[in-house]
Amino acid sequence: MPSVDLRPRKRNPKDKRPSRPMPFEMAMRKFKKAVDRAGIMQEVSRREFYEKPCEKRNRKKAEGIARWRKKEASQQLPDRRGYWR
Repeated sequence: MPSVDLRPRKRNPKDKRPSRPMPFEMAMRKFKKAVDRAGIMQEVSRREFYEKPCEKRNRKKAEGIARWRKKEASQQLPDRRGYWR
């Protein structure tokens, strides 16, 4: 579970201004970003309904194929169409 540190950042010892607490909006933005990075919302939407074992296998296989295609495309030389010869 992601967490957000609401304490103010460490300041330079010479800085004499009083530290202020983090505004709620900023803390909420940080928390949402941490949740997105952890992939929790994707997991929740995936677990919302029961997934049959055959559907799970098919989804995993499709994800693997997509990863493989993405890897192949990244290793391929860039397309030169549209350039003068």
